[in-house]
Amino acid sequence: MNIKKLSFATLLLSSLVVSGAGSAFAVSQGAPIKIGNLQIVERVYENPVEYDFTDALTKNDSSKFRPLGNDMTGKVYEISSKDLYNSKSYEADIENDSNENDSFSRKVTRKTFLTGKIGASAETKVNWRIIEGKVGINAEVSFGSEDTVETTHTWVIPKRTLTTVEYGSKAVKTTGSLVEYFQGRVKDSHYVNVKYSYKEYSSKKSRDL
Repeated sequence: MNIKKLSFATLLLSSLVVSGAGSAFAVSQGAPIKIGNLQIVERVYENPVEYDFTDALTKNDSSKFRPLGNDMTGKVYEISSKDLYNSKSYEADIENDSNENDSFSRKVTRKTFLTGKIGASAETKVNWRIIEGKVGINAEVSFGSEDTVETTHTWVIPKRTLTTVEYGSKAVKTTGSLVEYFQGRVKDSHYVNVKYSYKEYSSKKSRDL
């Protein structure tokens, strides 16, 4: 398989400028550009697009268990929903009309985040440990944080195809209740509604020309 690498100077010629705001999914779309045999249209989402939600709640997740203390006292997260989804920040349609595979590299960014409602602010760290432990997926950042991560990613573009590539964050959304028990009885309860990223993702879908 022959793969032609794009030069750094060539890539600079096609860099995007993100601008504008206001819509829920504000997007900057570049004009079509040509790099070697590749014809490219890029889209950068100012506010990442959340999609492909998948219900990942299991019977074990949703089972309500009592605190482990001998006197049935403690706090637990009683989970109601656990959805996995993609948070897309970058997308490009790439046409390769040649008879050779090619490669496409781009400096891309994605948002890392952990936001939502988890009860009293004074107990944020304790509450989050309980929630995260129940969900079973670790967040990338601390509660209330949001950041932008930049990296360079490369996709192989098959010959004679129109390929759509994406880049962004894998994320979780969970709802439920933080319930505090005292000697087996409910002492306090707080509604939980949290979204957070846990790793990067990239995808590639090709169809023949």
